[in-house]
Amino acid sequence: MKKLLLITVLLLVAMLAFAGCRNEENDVDDDPIAPLEDEQPDETEPTDTEEPDDEDEDDDEPEILYVPTGVNPLAEEIMAGVNAVLARFPSHFNDGGEHVEGTTLVYGIASTTPWLGIIGGGVFSTSAICSEIASFIGTGSSILSTTTNYTFGQDGIANFELDLENNRIIFNMQQEVYWHDGTPLTLADLAFAYYVMAHPDYTGIRFSTGESRVRGIMDYHDGYADYISGLVLSNDDRTLTIYFDEMSPEMLNFGIWTAPIPRHIFENIPVADMASSPYVRETPIGWGPFILEEVVPGESVYLRRNENYVWGTPYIESVIIRRFAPELVGTHMEAGDFDMVVGFGTAFYSDYANPTNFRFLAAIDEGYNHMSFRLGHFDWDTWENVYSPGRNMESPVLRRAMALAIDENALGEYIFNGLQFQAASFLPPNHIDLMDFNVPILNYDPERARQMLDDAGFVDTTGDGYRDHPDGSPLTVTWAFATGPLEDILVPFYIQAWSAIGIRVELWRGMTHDIFYLWDVLDFDEDDDEIDLYMAAWTGLWNPEPSGRWGHDVWNPSRYNSPEWEAIQARLISQEAWNREYMREAYSAMQWYMYEQAFAIPTRWTTSLVAVNNRVSRWDTRVGVVSPADFGWHTVRLTEADTVRR
Repeated sequence: MKKLLLITVLLLVAMLAFAGCRNEENDVDDDPIAPLEDEQPDETEPTDTEEPDDEDEDDDEPEILYVPTGVNPLAEEIMAGVNAVLARFPSHFNDGGEHVEGTTLVYGIASTTPWLGIIGGGVFSTSAICSEIASFIGTGSSILSTTTNYTFGQDGIANFELDLENNRIIFNMQQEVYWHDGTPLTLADLAFAYYVMAHPDYTGIRFSTGESRVRGIMDYHDGYADYISGLVLSNDDRTLTIYFDEMSPEMLNFGIWTAPIPRHIFENIPVADMASSPYVRETPIGWGPFILEEVVPGESVYLRRNENYVWGTPYIESVIIRRFAPELVGTHMEAGDFDMVVGFGTAFYSDYANPTNFRFLAAIDEGYNHMSFRLGHFDWDTWENVYSPGRNMESPVLRRAMALAIDENALGEYIFNGLQFQAASFLPPNHIDLMDFNVPILNYDPERARQMLDDAGFVDTTGDGYRDHPDGSPLTVTWAFATGPLEDILVPFYIQAWSAIGIRVELWRGMTHDIFYLWDVLDFDEDDDEIDLYMAAWTGLWNPEPSGRWGHDVWNPSRYNSPEWEAIQARLISQEAWNREYMREAYSAMQWYMYEQAFAIPTRWTTSLVAVNNRVSRWDTRVGVVSPADFGWHTVRLTEADTVRR
């Protein structure tokens, strides 16, 4: 069974009340995760001298997201709110100070359920939480750095050369790097990752649009070739040239896989057995700043520092990563139970807005929340989504009306303490330059929603106070929602809002559900066509191209597809998209189509809060500003023997 957990990149809205973490690993494809530590050895021991601030440290101006004035006043208002939040919080700090030897950093991860435990092998990652843990170990970290534009950078353990004339990218190792067992890391390990992803027995989710365009990879996948012709290694395995059938600019937004996996560990394991092997779940080998010592499945991880880390031996000797209940995040931070929590729940911020023993950093999450509608099924034989006319939510008018019924601004302001915002686009805030602000925003307007439904024939034909389909058949929307700490607030809020425009909505099977179970149901269409609506979020969207999220593949549980939609997506990944104006026009067409069809509707953008104890010397949430050599876990000190308590 091809077990594909969409939670890889999706966290349900209830989960986003406390999640939205900025992972410090740089995965690729449609859920790229930020690169802060890409690795290699410095044999000198860390010294306890005070380190000066980086050259950029005196640049404390907040990031500003600009929107054209006079085009869309609502978008201007939304961006003003985003910028006001960015101005309230620092994005980084560097206090210096001497490291106290023998200390252990305690890192907290908020989760209502035990994590899945897939932390090795990179290409097998299926959970944002597991990717967060893997970033300490370096089991899924990119060979490249990144830029402030979320594109490939040149400061990682490898650099790259772009050759558009010959449809190729050339990767060159520029550091001596070692896996945790002492084996040299080479670009043969990256090439091996492609062989694993392209193998017909591969059960993960990382083989996507970018990888499928490697020359010869589909022949290998389909069994017509014994090797991938587009992967060419140098004799010393320190240069890898990847040839593509066609290249487009989103590939440079980490739209192709750039994280090696240890070939010497996995090459003798059948691909079908890799994901369940001890090297993925129990004893993963990475190249990151810390080495795995022990795993308590789903609950905690114990790490020790890597003395041969590529960018220098970390100051911190050991790390403990622990799971905790999201609603207790502030209590834990005040008690000094954790040195750091990435993803401090915005719903819990107000009670801890003025901490004395820890501080907040903030950034706008590279993603968006959305409501999505189940409109078809997945064909496992052709491996594509099939739109099915006649489904309960077939009408785009009905779908847009359900969005207009929800006051997202009220949710953001009163439930999430002004730290979430009405989403201005289906593109995340980090790609504001591609947004078309002429596309309407489905802002709260219940009167308009009622009028739209009346005009489309959705009226009450039975006198029960709820609308029926235009043909007179009863209309009840079945909604799948994940169990979480805010469900007692959010569930009645939504149901009452929809009821106010005459739409009857009921929870699937009368209750909320465990998030992992729910994504199994959605991934495998195990709801017997009962679910009409679900809510979720995409996060870590360095790559704006939407095919991995809303395309014909399995991780689009809306199941929407059409020839027009396929053609729009094809423009986004065409060679013509290297022309910036062509690209903007293509993304404009994408946004208009998603508005008109409304198979999914963006709801909110969110702030990612990081809580850091006062004994931690340094942290940085910015992307691409500081090189991996100059900032990462190897530069962080603990300046007190114990965490600072309130």
